[in-house]
Amino acid sequence: MVSPVTLPCPGADIAAAARATLPVLATARLMLRAPEVADFELFERLFSLPSAKFMGEAPDSETIWAQFTNYVAGWVLRGDGMFTVCHHGAPVGFVFAGVEPGDQAIELRFFIAPEHQRKGFAFEAAEAALAHLKAIGAAEIVSYVSPANTASQALVTKLGGVQSGELDGALVFSYPLDDDGGPEAYA
Repeated sequence: MVSPVTLPCPGADIAAAARATLPVLATARLMLRAPEVADFELFERLFSLPSAKFMGEAPDSETIWAQFTNYVAGWVLRGDGMFTVCHHGAPVGFVFAGVEPGDQAIELRFFIAPEHQRKGFAFEAAEAALAHLKAIGAAEIVSYVSPANTASQALVTKLGGVQSGELDGALVFSYPLDDDGGPEAYA
């Protein structure tokens, strides 16, 4: 079984220095920062929920660890990745702003712990990540949403996402990249 290392580990200072070079986004109430190994506890809890199924099956611990490390490794391998969303210094969820293998566009995805939902954290964090992606020149930004997840559909629509198609059973929402939301943003 692959699992996180116990902290502190000999490389902890090096990891902290590397994380310090990655973007940190701040909103009125939240801080979005690069993930730390300690964040895996919340990530595993969120991805173990029935609502977090991979291809119709609940993921096991090894699959969840692989997903966490893939999202974190994106910062080094592709220049994109996952932010840990913190409120008053404590992790409350995650925003993924990057590319997974096979993706054709930058994906914006959000996961907020159930006890922190319905407080506007998902919108606030996703809005900050979306602005960051636009500022660094992302060519295309999308969100993939389950047709049954009406709350996420409402959120991506509030963020300016427009349903632009379907992919593997998910609704695809594209975000305009210009200031007026004109159709040239989708070219």
